[in-house]
Amino acid sequence: MFLPMLTHSPLPVRLNVLRAILTEITVLEKRSQPVQTRAQLHKLLEKRRNTCKAAAEEFQKAGREDLVSKENEQIDVLQEYMDDSPSLSTDETVLAIQNLIRWMQTKGSNPNPKSDKKALRYLFQEGGALHGKMVDKSLVSRTFERLVNELPPWDPSMRTQNSYEQHGGREQAGQVTVSR
Repeated sequence: MFLPMLTHSPLPVRLNVLRAILTEITVLEKRSQPVQTRAQLHKLLEKRRNTCKAAAEEFQKAGREDLVSKENEQIDVLQEYMDDSPSLSTDETVLAIQNLIRWMQTKGSNPNPKSDKKALRYLFQEGGALHGKMVDKSLVSRTFERLVNELPPWDPSMRTQNSYEQHGGREQAGQVTVSR
């Protein structure tokens, strides 16, 4: 039988963590919210880790060092699995958001940080630049707002392809790419 062994964690601790994760995945599937992407799995691991941290703090307050060490071992195992998951770099996230903003501008829209946060859903939908990627959605939202606020005043003439080309971008097959 093969179990992924990332470090020297005791087998029963690792086994208990894996069983708990599988149980949570099964429960989510029965609630019609199956874990289908790495990002969803990472979020599940993070939630489980935070639960273990909260339990460890409570056990610490109660003076139960035996249970604190048990929770800390589980946190270590969960952290190993989370560290093993690739995440999107900040630069890649910013580039995806910049591409969305440029695409919105070419379509004649003046991006607004308050009303256009709905547009961010296109990044996370199937086929979107951030679909299935492990990225902090609040970071994406804050970055979108910051980038939109840094835009120069709206100039409707940017709608034309030629003026858009002059600003460093080009549109191909419905996706905006940035010239480097």
